[in-house]
Amino acid sequence: MQKQCPRCGIVWEILTTRKPPDVCQGCRARKQTKIGECLIWQGMYAEDLVTPIKEDGTPVLEGISTCGHSDCVNPSHRKENK
Repeated sequence: MQKQCPRCGIVWEILTTRKPPDVCQGCRARKQTKIGECLIWQGMYAEDLVTPIKEDGTPVLEGISTCGHSDCVNPSHRKENK
C-alpha cells in the first residue's frame, strides 16, 4: 500500500499493518542543532550555498571548517585562512 504525504507530496510505501503516520518521515523529523561536537547553523547561507552568513551578509565564522561539516559554527572547529 502507498500513501502520499499531505504536507510535502512525497509518496512512500507502507510496510506495516499498523495505522500509518499522517505525514512522511522527513516531515516528522526535528531540526538537529548539534551533531557530536558540531553546532549546526540554522540560518541563511551565501550564494555558494555552503558558507553560513548573518543577516547582513557577512560570514558567521571566518576560516575553514576542520571537522568537515561546512554548516558547523563551532569556533573550535575553524582554522584561519592563510
